[in-house]
Amino acid sequence: MENLLKFGCAGMALLAGTMGTVASAQELGEIVVTALRRETALQATPIAITAVTNDELRKLGSTSAEDMVRSVPGLNFTNVGPPGHRRITIRGIQGAGENTAGFYVGETPLTGPGGAGSDPSGMLPDIQLYDVQRVEVLRGPQGTLYGAGSMSGAFKVIFASPDLTDYAGSVDGSVSDVRHGGMGYSTRAMVNVPLVADRLAVRAVAYNERRAGYVDNSILDQRDINSARVYGGRVAVTFKPVDNLKIDFMALVQNQRVADGGFWYPANGRYIVDVAVKTPFPNNFQLYNAKATWDLPFATLIATSSRWVWKGTRYLDMTRTIPLVIGPATYCARYLNITGPCSPAQQESYRGFVRSLLPLVNMQPLSAEAWIHEARLTSIGEEPLSWALGGYWEDRKDKTDIMGISADAASGLPLFPIAVEYRRNSKTDINQKAVFGEVSYRPVPTLTATVGLRRYWYDKGSVAQVTDTSFINATVAGPPISINADAKGWVTKANLSWEATPDLMLFAQRSEGFRPGGVNSAPDLPPGFEAYEADSLVNYEIGVKSSWLGKKLTLNASAYQIEWDNMQVSARTALTGFVTNVGKARIRGLEVEMASRPVERLTLRGNINLNESKLRADQIAGPAQAPGRNGDPIPFEPGFTAFGTAEYAAPVGDALSAYGRVDYSYTGRSHSQYRVGSALDDVMGGFSQVNLRLGIEGDDWGASVFVQNLFDTVGRVRVQTTSALSQKQTLSIAPRMVGLELRKNF
Repeated sequence: MENLLKFGCAGMALLAGTMGTVASAQELGEIVVTALRRETALQATPIAITAVTNDELRKLGSTSAEDMVRSVPGLNFTNVGPPGHRRITIRGIQGAGENTAGFYVGETPLTGPGGAGSDPSGMLPDIQLYDVQRVEVLRGPQGTLYGAGSMSGAFKVIFASPDLTDYAGSVDGSVSDVRHGGMGYSTRAMVNVPLVADRLAVRAVAYNERRAGYVDNSILDQRDINSARVYGGRVAVTFKPVDNLKIDFMALVQNQRVADGGFWYPANGRYIVDVAVKTPFPNNFQLYNAKATWDLPFATLIATSSRWVWKGTRYLDMTRTIPLVIGPATYCARYLNITGPCSPAQQESYRGFVRSLLPLVNMQPLSAEAWIHEARLTSIGEEPLSWALGGYWEDRKDKTDIMGISADAASGLPLFPIAVEYRRNSKTDINQKAVFGEVSYRPVPTLTATVGLRRYWYDKGSVAQVTDTSFINATVAGPPISINADAKGWVTKANLSWEATPDLMLFAQRSEGFRPGGVNSAPDLPPGFEAYEADSLVNYEIGVKSSWLGKKLTLNASAYQIEWDNMQVSARTALTGFVTNVGKARIRGLEVEMASRPVERLTLRGNINLNESKLRADQIAGPAQAPGRNGDPIPFEPGFTAFGTAEYAAPVGDALSAYGRVDYSYTGRSHSQYRVGSALDDVMGGFSQVNLRLGIEGDDWGASVFVQNLFDTVGRVRVQTTSALSQKQTLSIAPRMVGLELRKNF
């Protein structure tokens, strides 16, 4: 940690060094956020938070949450295998189980189905970021106001609301070409119509994007296999029957068609994979939300209800692991229904049967759906005492069907009609309830003390059954097995902030976060491992928010230490994987953010994050084989990241302006295993990426050319070796992409 602090101090000095160059310049615009469940100015909000506007998202080239990863300190997306499967993490809090970071669309928290591994945090809907008002990333536990799954922070997408007064519309489109790959494109449109002036308005959005592929399959002789298409739209309606009551409705429908996985094997050459099956990820997502905001004389009452449904089919390649059972004829006796060992002739018969199944794919139709309701009452005005009280209820269900089926050797796609080699299914229900509140008191105008409290209850139940015995893995048909887990507890927060001057605020905070436990659907688990418990953490943090030189420069920093106990982790027996509780960890880090206008037309922004995430106990849980040992770093979490952007804009004639922008990001090294240097450990990260954008804008239109990954860096974001028979699977950032974007406002 000493080295982290040294680097951090150097970084702060470097960023603060721009102060001496600031001359006459325009002020940086203030952003209003709702992180505290009420509107506050970003620089006056005493927590670590980053807000990204719609214009900034467009110039970053961000069409999904994952595109923002380095523009926010401490934010990371860990790809966990198949396409569309990624885990959002903040401040290095990464592990299997329920979400460690909350992912919100408006008022609605989202998660994925648990799947075969009882790991709902391993999947997130890939929501298109278009016509966004802003994205807020809250860093550090948000347990009191945001509840379960926000133990390390929250990522909030806030879409633009209907305008009750003005007609508006916009269209934009882009085309791009990826080196080593194909062409991509996007078309998007928005229209806003006030149906009744000041009372009723509708806003509609539609989009269609094709993301180019660049990985080739040498066995199937297919090129650019990892292309993806995202299309859908949303409709929002705002109704204001009286001045103090507003009712908002939103419906979002999105379809995604990921053609194949993006992993490749360096031994075959850059961006080349040699697998016999395709692993697409077709999925569709629907979200419906209603929200009522009632302004009372003393407070604002907000009531919201949401319904979301996410369905998809996951495919896993089993062909590469089949040699593990072919050679030793592992399940020969089961296949022939005999007792005792198989003879050499019987073993060869079994091997012939297994080879007849190849190529083999694991197909998993899965779904998750939820009803979510919340009500909050928030004080208004500038009184010394302010408060927020609320209640929360969630009813979520997910189910997964797991089948081993043969694929066509020519196309790599599943053979139909399906011939099932084995099959099991699981259904999980979770019911969560909570009441919560935060109270802030200002004994003097410059000092504010805040305390928060949340009481939660949850009940989780699962029914799992193996319906078809397998002759290539450990599953054996049997009756349904029911498992239940429930718990209740408290989450607290204490925050003290001091406005030393109107432009300098210091804060200190102790906050807690948690996530629910769950149940494992895997068969043949050891006694006592059918369910896993909630885990929790405590965050100790100090921070500073400052503005300098007439608000032409902002410089914010936070230092934190997090104690994580009873961790939910992935473990294994000799036969199967599951989630259990074992071990504890300590995370220490430093975040620094800067924004400046040193001259009138130049804007500079940057951040650095130093993070040290290490276990403080061995991951030993009886027969469970969890690899971590005391002192091991948490996998997939880089110890250092940095981001910087410079944008210069200048008028061109009387009606036009031009701008140029360069973005730089650095991703530090991380490991794929707890046991650094072990046979299965791989190193990733350690790369830089540079993006460029040049544009020209009129009053109601704009055009730009862009280059992403200018130097065609092979940035490895996941490298893994799953067994002695596997090559190093590599997932990397996209190669250099050159494109053109046009937009028109009406």
